[in-house]
Amino acid sequence: MMMELYDEQEILKSYVESERFDAENAAKIETAKRLLNMGRLIIDEVAIASGLPKENILELQKEQLQQI
Repeated sequence: MMMELYDEQEILKSYVESERFDAENAAKIETAKRLLNMGRLIIDEVAIASGLPKENILELQKEQLQQI
């Protein structure tokens, strides 16, 4: 019984951490998109300001260019 309760607590903790990560990542992506739309920063600066890897910024930029 105690082991089941521990497992359930660990599963819930893992789920909460995963949701938090997803929310933080979504916020970083939105920040990067806004910075790219401004067009005043270079890719490295957008990566630093948003907290995302440069590769992700390049992908976002590519997506934005395809929408034009």
